[in-house]
Amino acid sequence: MKKQFAMVLLAVFTLTAFVASAEEKNKPLLGEWAYEVSDAPYGYEKGLLVFSEKDGQLACKVKLESSAELQVNNLKVEKNKITFSVMVEYNQVNIELQREGNKLTGKADSPEGPKEMTAVKK
Repeated sequence: MKKQFAMVLLAVFTLTAFVASAEEKNKPLLGEWAYEVSDAPYGYEKGLLVFSEKDGQLACKVKLESSAELQVNNLKVEKNKITFSVMVEYNQVNIELQREGNKLTGKADSPEGPKEMTAVKK
């Protein structure tokens, strides 16, 4: 009985440490990032990337200057690399960014071709 209790305690501590580690990893990314995309169609060239946590999972949405919001799909963060996709006027746009401190740089790959993208944390 004591052995089972010790195993349960060990599992709880390990899970707690894993969740805390994931939260700490995402902490610098949380918040609003003002983005710009070169040569993007009117209305999509500037806005906000809003990173948050929901139920322990990282989430993101794109807020356009018009106040419209785009849902982010397939969000992945691996070290300083962030990838996700959004639907823009019935077309999937794949985003790949690198985080360096309070700046994100990368590209938005749309049907019109790749476009440079930058974001700065607000």
